[in-house]
Amino acid sequence: NLAGGTIQGNKQPVIPGTSIHTRGTTGAAVWGTIIASSGNGIKQYVTGVSIVIDSGTVDVAVTNIGIGGSTGAGVLERGIFPQGGGIRAAYDPAMVSGTGGTIAYWLGGAGTVDVKVDYWQAA
Repeated sequence: NLAGGTIQGNKQPVIPGTSIHTRGTTGAAVWGTIIASSGNGIKQYVTGVSIVIDSGTVDVAVTNIGIGGSTGAGVLERGIFPQGGGIRAAYDPAMVSGTGGTIAYWLGGAGTVDVKVDYWQAA
């Protein structure tokens, strides 16, 4: 029972996110998948990316790739970082892949990289 109050309905549900972490070591240019294709009709919603260089100097890109003719492909974060360097980015609103999207990384140079992606999947 509200006395003279206002109710506001949020049409966008709150969805708990998940974090996934991967470590890559490279001495050449390589691609890798962080989050595999989400499936037909499902999108990846990315709310954050963290890149930390453990050793070496590495050119790193984390990409939000839409596949199967979808839209939304692009680079989420990219940079050339020395040992101990990196970047942390938060997205509000979330970055959305195309339907059936894949989150991937590209590494160039030589070194070891930790990449963490905060995300959820939904239609």
